[in-house]
Amino acid sequence: MEKPVYVEVPSELMDVLGVRDVKSLERHFRLLLALDLYMSGKISLGKAAELAGISYDEFWDELRRRGLKLRVGPKTIEEAEREYEAVREHARK
Repeated sequence: MEKPVYVEVPSELMDVLGVRDVKSLERHFRLLLALDLYMSGKISLGKAAELAGISYDEFWDELRRRGLKLRVGPKTIEEAEREYEAVREHARK
């Protein structure tokens, strides 16, 4: 079971980001964190989508919408296996 971590955020930041409630703020930060970790090569596309709480296709679309390039190819066998499992899981849905 995941143990939640709580972070204090100034309420003014919610206004700047255009979010109205804490749940929207959480989704926004999860997406930004996932994008950052994916682009820095620390996690795979499938893991980034999972972290963001969206589908593989939605994460891919988010990358394109933001003008970010898809990282090509896994860097390790383990990353290739995680990518493969993420695609298999997505195909089952």
